[in-house]
Amino acid sequence: KKHYLLKLHEIIVPVSESGFTPFQIEKFTLSTLKKGGCLVPNVIWDSEKHNALLLSWCGDHTLDALAQGVYASYHMPVLQTILTVFCRVEEVFRNNDVQFQPYVFRFDYEQTLQHLLGQGRKIIGYLEQLSKTSLTSTQEGQLNTAWNALSTRLIEANPTLGSLDYQARNIVINDELPYFIDFASVGWDWPERRLIQYFNSIGANQGDANFISLLSRKLVDEYAAWVVNYREKCSPSEVAARIDGHHLLFYLSVIHRLLKAVATPEAPDSQILLDAWGDARLRFQRAISVIINSNLSDDVYTNYIREMIEKFQTDIS
Repeated sequence: KKHYLLKLHEIIVPVSESGFTPFQIEKFTLSTLKKGGCLVPNVIWDSEKHNALLLSWCGDHTLDALAQGVYASYHMPVLQTILTVFCRVEEVFRNNDVQFQPYVFRFDYEQTLQHLLGQGRKIIGYLEQLSKTSLTSTQEGQLNTAWNALSTRLIEANPTLGSLDYQARNIVINDELPYFIDFASVGWDWPERRLIQYFNSIGANQGDANFISLLSRKLVDEYAAWVVNYREKCSPSEVAARIDGHHLLFYLSVIHRLLKAVATPEAPDSQILLDAWGDARLRFQRAISVIINSNLSDDVYTNYIREMIEKFQTDIS
């Protein structure tokens, strides 16, 4: 008995400069990725009139859900396969970048990153205040130097074409094969940022779920080796440092969202987030714990920032 997914695109107006709708973008992207050998849904049937795609069913379990459940212990081989597919998807986008140009969504990735960096630095300052720690002028200078180095590294890296909807819920596991889904918007962004968000489980609306980072030094090193061999001439340690920096920034942005929700619980967005994430205190503690215990690179700047956050946390407790 075969299962299929009928996907109706709610947005029916053009979203690219060339006038393509999310339906047209996803149809083109899925067929191009499929031809390139990527694990993505098959387009069985499509209707321009109804903005609808009939897709092959890829499985019942998302990576996000599996990461939170009993399957977490067997993840390593699956995660390595996910990484292989992630690299293949990136490669197919790069090999077809000219064909993809008319379908690109105008996403200001640079402004987004600048905003996240400014926000992240403020959160570190807030954690410092919360711990009632007084940094010496030397420590403050070292922290600023480290943050500026991290910021420069992330901003100066090269963006790539790919999906703009990257999260662990958009990877579906079926018989230990990972299928990447949801390509209604594509555009430029940093691949390390995509990698981080695909490999971190948020566990929204899943009872006792919490944040789970699925990345390890081994996976980061494998990706870095692939980048150096196939994408750009740089050192593996540079790629690992970028991933580490984006990972830190991701969890600082998570803390920002939590603190904002707790500060304004009556706001609709805050209510949605708190309902989805559950106990805000447990979520906050886990986000800090993930930051402190991550060991994704040997970058001195990222590790210095991490050590300072650990110091603040020790003083809070």
